[in-house]
Amino acid sequence: MRLKLILLLISLFVHSNVNADELLIAAASDLKFAMTDIVSLFESANPGVAVRTSFGSSGKFGTQIRNGAPYDLYFSADISFPQQLKALGYSSSAVIPYAKGRLVLLSHKNDMSNSQLASLLHANFERIAIANPRHAPYGMRAKEVLQQAGLWTQLTSKIIYGDSVSHTAQFIVNRHVDAGIVALSLVKSASNSSKASYLLIPQTLHSPLIQGFIVTQRGGDNPSAWLFHSFMQSGEVAKILTEYGFETPNQEAISAVGG
Repeated sequence: MRLKLILLLISLFVHSNVNADELLIAAASDLKFAMTDIVSLFESANPGVAVRTSFGSSGKFGTQIRNGAPYDLYFSADISFPQQLKALGYSSSAVIPYAKGRLVLLSHKNDMSNSQLASLLHANFERIAIANPRHAPYGMRAKEVLQQAGLWTQLTSKIIYGDSVSHTAQFIVNRHVDAGIVALSLVKSASNSSKASYLLIPQTLHSPLIQGFIVTQRGGDNPSAWLFHSFMQSGEVAKILTEYGFETPNQEAISAVGG
């Protein structure tokens, strides 16, 4: 029932703003700040196109698209979700890898710069936030990290789950938890960078977080979707993504996740 209501609201939003040059994007929440800059740049170069972006959990967006949500493009923090949609016929394009995400252990209460993951066992870390691993890629990788570090079982009772990685970051920023594992891209925003204390998590502790996007089946008929598709592969966008801590995925990493 809740999913049907969400889809109805999205549909009403789209139909109330009927415009051949309107673009509706579903984007993983680790792109919250980077995509805002990207869209601003795109709209400046294409003043006739109005972009509407929704941020949230990659897994939930994938489910919504399979159930008819009218997005033109889908940006996932885990390339496997758009790959699944492509295999099921919900994509008009190839799956394009656009970035590799990094994880950090973040706190607004404790100095994490010289800490280790094992510090989370200490008494001053009573509540630790990660995104929900059932549908959020950063939550899946956070769980992998804690498992690989041999800490998951000991920390389970301390874990608080956010609906998405940006929701998880809000727990930390608002000091509702003592620390959490989130996206480096969210820490790199101007509003967070001066306040955050974080530890960059070694990539050896989790599978690669290769991110990918598609033009959806619906978006295939929207010329503006293809304009954005091309723009996302430009040097200007690559620069923005790098500024927010994303890395360029190499072929080895892409192959490791079946890309």
